[in-house]
Amino acid sequence: MTVLTTVADCWLGLCRKRPVMQTTTAVMLGEAETAHPVQPDAGGAAGGLRRVRCGISIATGSIKTLFVERHLLWFSLLAGLVLLFLFVAEGWSVTHYDSFLPHYIWIPFGDSSIIVFNMQLFLIEAISLSGFTCLLAGLVLHRSAGRANGPVTIRKALAGVNIHNGTLAALSIAMAFVATVLFVQVSQSRFIGGFLHTIDMALFNLPYAYYVPNGITSMYYFSFRIMAINILLFLLALYVVPGIVLEGRRLLPALAGSVSLMKRTWRELLGCILVLGCIVLGVFAVGLLIGQSPLLLNHDYDFFLQMSRGQVLMTIACYGFLLGCCVLMALGSTVLGVAITELHTCGRTGSVHPLPKSDTTAVGEPSR
Repeated sequence: MTVLTTVADCWLGLCRKRPVMQTTTAVMLGEAETAHPVQPDAGGAAGGLRRVRCGISIATGSIKTLFVERHLLWFSLLAGLVLLFLFVAEGWSVTHYDSFLPHYIWIPFGDSSIIVFNMQLFLIEAISLSGFTCLLAGLVLHRSAGRANGPVTIRKALAGVNIHNGTLAALSIAMAFVATVLFVQVSQSRFIGGFLHTIDMALFNLPYAYYVPNGITSMYYFSFRIMAINILLFLLALYVVPGIVLEGRRLLPALAGSVSLMKRTWRELLGCILVLGCIVLGVFAVGLLIGQSPLLLNHDYDFFLQMSRGQVLMTIACYGFLLGCCVLMALGSTVLGVAITELHTCGRTGSVHPLPKSDTTAVGEPSR
C-alpha cells in the first residue's frame, strides 16, 4: 500500500520547483493474517517440536475462538442439551434396571465366553452420539464455509448437514455399537473395573454421599464412564466427520482418509492433547480435593453435617463441581470442533489459519 504526498522546494514562500509526486510506505496499525506452513518431517527433532507447538497454538486458539466468536456458544448450548439427555436417560435406566432385563442380548463369543449386549444403552448411545456428530458436522461446516465465503449463520450450517445424514447416522450407530460393547466389557473386567473403582472412590465417594441423592450419584457415576468411552471414540475418529462433510466421502473412505491425515498431523494432535489434557487434569485435581476433603480434615465428619460449619459450603462445592463438569464438557465439545477443523486444514493444505485478532481495517497516515 502506498500514500501519495507532495514535496516542494520552498524558500520564503516562493517555490523554485514544481511539486513532485512521491510515494512513501504507509504504516500498518494491525498485524496481517498469515498462514503458518507446517514444516516437513525432514526437520528432525526441531521440526517435530515446532509442529507440537503449532498444535498447542491450535488448542489455545480454539479456546480463544469460543470467547471471541460468542455465537459459537449456541453449539455449546445444543451440546449441553444432548449431555442432559444422556445423563437423564442413564440415570433413569439405572434406577429402572430390573424392568429392562429382557432388553439384554447374550451373544456367544468363542467356546465359553458370552458378550452381554445392552440394547437399552445402545439406544441411548445412538441418540446421543447422533446429536454430537450432527453438531460437530455443523460446526465444521460453519467454520469452513465462513472462512471461504464469509460469515454463515448457524442455522444454515446445520441445514447443510442434511445431505450427509446417512453417512453420519452410520458413523453414529457404529460408534454406539462399539461404545456399548466396550462399556459392558469394562464393567465385567476385574482389572479395569478395579482401576476405575479406585478413581470413582477418589472422586465421587465422600462427601458426595451426604449431599447428592443416590439417583444423581448413579447417573453421574455411569455417565462418567460412558462419556470417557465416547471421548475416546471421537479421538480415534477425529478426522472422519470433516472428511464426510467437507470432502463428501462415504464412511469407509472417510475412515481411510482420516488415518492418512492423522499420520501427517499426529504431532499437532499431540500438542492439542497436551493443552486439553492439562485442563482435564486440573478438573480431576479439583474433584480429588473435594472427594478427599474428609481425609484432609482428619475425618471431622461434624464439619460436613453441621450447617453452622461446613454443610452449606460442601453442598455448594459438590453441586458446583458436578455442574461445572457438565458446562466444561459442553464448552469443550465446541472447542474440540474448532480444533478438528484447524487440524483437518493443517493436514490437507499444510498450513494453519490464525484467528482474526480484530475486525478493524488498518489505515495509512500521510507523511508530512
